[in-house]
This record gives sequence, structure tokens and C-alpha cells, in this order.
Amino acid sequence: MPSTHVSIKRIAGIALVAALTTSTQVIAQEERYIDIMPFLTRVDEERNTERQAAGLRTAFGWQTQGNWYTEVQLFGTKLDGDDNNLIAPPPLFSGELYPSGDNEVAGLGMDAVYSFNGRNGYSPFLLGGVGVAHNNTKFDYGYDETNAFVNLGFGITSGAISKDGLKIRAEVRYVRDFFAGDMNDWQFGFGLSIPLSCPPVATPVAAPPPPEPEPEIINVDSDGDGVLDRNDRCPNTLAGAEVDQYGCVVANQTITLENIQFEFNSATLTARAETSLDKVVQSLRDQTNTQVEVAGHTDSQGNDSYNLRLSGQRAESVRRYLVQNGISASRITAKGYGETQPVATNATEAGRAQNRRVELTFR
Repeated sequence: MPSTHVSIKRIAGIALVAALTTSTQVIAQEERYIDIMPFLTRVDEERNTERQAAGLRTAFGWQTQGNWYTEVQLFGTKLDGDDNNLIAPPPLFSGELYPSGDNEVAGLGMDAVYSFNGRNGYSPFLLGGVGVAHNNTKFDYGYDETNAFVNLGFGITSGAISKDGLKIRAEVRYVRDFFAGDMNDWQFGFGLSIPLSCPPVATPVAAPPPPEPEPEIINVDSDGDGVLDRNDRCPNTLAGAEVDQYGCVVANQTITLENIQFEFNSATLTARAETSLDKVVQSLRDQTNTQVEVAGHTDSQGNDSYNLRLSGQRAESVRRYLVQNGISASRITAKGYGETQPVATNATEAGRAQNRRVELTFR
């Protein structure tokens, strides 16, 4: 049979590439495993057999320490005779062995293995060990057919290719068989690695949540009363009100309410006025210890008694709206002053507009 040395190298290369490209799952590092690995062998030409043959190796491995493993291996191969190199049996046995065709080689050995990644994921490895090989040749040489051997090798195991942790293993191994003057053989293996036991995977402990950040103290005065929010006991102060150190309205002051209008010649609040009064409601809710008077004022146009009556009706209309929206009736009084307390001249339209007003007086 013609030599197929190049073909064997190519097959070995394909085996290594396949192990590298197999998809992987990370599982726990196995403590014990069994490998089943067919191999191709390239034997020493002095065996007087075909140079190439197939064989099978099984290995039982266990973790020794860290990334170190020990493997017990058992392998066998059958070497066919070389039809182009027929060997006749020696006429007399003189102590010298004559390797011949149809040789069955079986070996039992022990290897030390260093797995660089501890068999976690893709893991290259180196191995070396010794053992005993039996060469069952065409000629019977008795006990001389059993000899020691040494082997060295390198390879790679893939990550898990199944949920059970099954892996692929590929390797190249040099075997020195001390049979008939030492035989130098090469083996190219590709097979499966089956985990038998794995240590329990540590349950990841969730990191404690980071502490809540301290609230940032921001110098804000939301209602514009001159007291920062963090110190303000009476928020939502009406614009223009004088307050104490805690942001609460001081007594005996009068504030003119903005945008309080009524329907023409009546005490009916406009929608715009009700929107403005909603802010007054919120402010009075936050100023819980205050008593207020709602005061209605008019300009000088028209009859004095009519103006007095209309201002009182408008003040009462405002008071009623505040009570209806949650302000205690006991806190609020209403009074009309007509045209008796102008704040501007009644000689101009602008001045008369200022005199038509509603005020809150804090007691």
C-alpha cells in the first residue's frame, strides 16, 4: 500500500481545528472523566508492516491537584503486514527479534496531564507517562513481545458541547515502544471526553445593593419668600407677603390678590379669577395658624351705597370659594369697603383699575 503520511497529517490537523471550533458551554471543572478516542497511527518502518493503521484508546482520568490530572490509558491497534516487504521467520531463534507483519499492539499505561485551563472551556494540555505494550507478532517470541513504553503528547479539550458536559478531545502523541530495538510511533487521536463527576458549582452571591445616596441639599426657594425650602414650614406663600424666619406669613399685613375679576356689574367670579384663587387656597392650607379677612374695594364711579354693597358681595363671593375648596369658614371673614380706601387716583382709568381690588388681611 502506498504511503499516506501527508493524509494522516491532514486528518490530524482537521481534528484539532474541529475541537477548537466546537461550540462550548461553561460547566464546572470535572473531577473524573472517561475519554474514548479513535486514533490513526504512523508506525516505525522497522516494524515491517504498513506504516498507517487505525486504533482505539480509552482513558480514565481524575484530578490530582489544581490543573494536574492523572490518566490510566488502554489502547490497541492492528498493523497489517507489508506485502512489499515479506519477512521469513528466522531459521533459529538467536535472541534477536525480527518484527513482522500482522502485528497486534496493545498497551496499558499511566500519564500525568497538565491542563492549562483546568478543563474549563477550551483547554490545551501536555501529557507524559510510561506503560507496558504487548506486540503480538506473526512470529511467537514469548515474553519478549511484552515491553515497556514511554509516550509524550499534546492536545486540546473543547468546552462542553452538551448540557451533560460532553467534550471533544484531540491530541498528538509520540510513543517509544522498547520492542525489537525500540520503535518510534506517532498517534493522532480525536474523540469524546465524558465527565463522571463535577464539584458543585458555587452559587453566585448577589452583591448587596449600593447604599442609597444621601439626598443632595439644594438651596432652592420655591415660593420666593426668602426662606429656603429645607427651612420653610409654610410653603406656597403668596407673592409679596412678609414672612418670618420659618417662611410663615406674619400678622397684621395686607396682600392684594392678583387677577381677581368678576362678571360686569356683578359678584360672579370669572374662570380666570377662580384659577388665581386656587393658589390662594393652597397657600392658606399651608398657613394653618392664620386668620384672614377678605376685603372688597371699588373705584369712585357710581353710587356710594351701591359700591359699598357690591364690594361686600364680591368679598363674600371670594370667601365662599375659599371655604368650598377646603379652608375652614372659622378662619375667614369678608367685608366690603366700597370706594372708601383708594390706593390710586380715581381721575384716570389706570388709577380706577387699581382701586377695584380684593385684598387679604392677615390678623
